[in-house]
Amino acid sequence: MSVTYLGPSGTFTHQAAVALRPDLRVDAGAGDLVPATSAADALAAVESGAATYAVLPIDNSVNGVVVPTLDGLLLRPALSIVDSVVLPISFDAYTRDPTIEPHVVVSHPHGLAQCRTWIEARGLPTREASSTAAACRDLGPGEIGIGPRICGSLYDLHAVAEAVEDNAAAYTQFALVSAGPVPDAGPGPGAGDDGLLVGLFPDANVPGLLRRLLGVLEDRGVNMTNLVTRPVPATPGIFVFLLFLSGSFSADDVEEMRAEWAHLGASARPLGRISPLARMAARP
Repeated sequence: MSVTYLGPSGTFTHQAAVALRPDLRVDAGAGDLVPATSAADALAAVESGAATYAVLPIDNSVNGVVVPTLDGLLLRPALSIVDSVVLPISFDAYTRDPTIEPHVVVSHPHGLAQCRTWIEARGLPTREASSTAAACRDLGPGEIGIGPRICGSLYDLHAVAEAVEDNAAAYTQFALVSAGPVPDAGPGPGAGDDGLLVGLFPDANVPGLLRRLLGVLEDRGVNMTNLVTRPVPATPGIFVFLLFLSGSFSADDVEEMRAEWAHLGASARPLGRISPLARMAARP
C-alpha cells in the first residue's frame, strides 16, 4: 500500500497523511508515503493504481475551498473521499544549531505572514522559501525556519518555539481519496457526525433551479454548511453545485435524494465522506 500526498515532505498535507494513516512511518523509508507535485498528479496516481490513497487539502479557514482538489475529483468519477481529518494549522520555529545566534527567519510567504507578530517581536529580517517544509529542510547556520511540527522530527531540528502563529483558530480539512464508490455510513441524516460532499450537475441553466434543488435538503431536515459553484468544462454557462452536508447518510438516503434531484433537473454524484469541523485532530 502507498499513499501519495501534496508535497514536498514536511508539509501540512504530509502531516495529515500521517494522521489519517497512523500505521505509516513519518520518514516513509519504505516508500509508503510518496509526495506529489500537484493535486492532479496525486489523483492520477490513485486513478492509475500507482497509489492506494491520495491525501489532499479540500477546505481551510483562511482561503476557503481548495479548488484544484475539488476540480480534480469532479473530473475523476472513479475516485471518492473515503475519510477526512481537520488539522489545526499551527507553526513551530526551528533551528539546526541552537548555539548559533539567529540572524534571519525563513519560511513560505504565507507562513511568514501568519507568524508576523512572533517574528517582529524578535526584530529579525525574513527570507522567503518555496514552502514551509523546504525552509526547514534547507536551514543554514543562524537561520530559523517556520513550518509544521512534523518538520522537527523529519529534518532533525531543534525547536525554538511552538505555536508561533497569529491565528490559533486556523484549520484545514484534508481528504483521503481512493478508487471506488463512497462508503456507506449507516443510519439516516442527523444520526451521526459524518458529512457528505455532493456534486449536482444541472441539465440546463434555468431560473429558480438552485432554490428547488436545495428544497430537497430542507424537506429532509438536512443542514448544508457550504455551497460552492464550479464551471463544467467544455459547457459554457453550466455550473456544478458542490454541497457540503452535515449528518450521516446511508446509501438509501443518498439514492432517494439523487432521485428527487433528477426529477427536478439535475444529476447528483456523491464525492465522498467529510468530517465535521468538530472532529479536529490534536496537534501531533
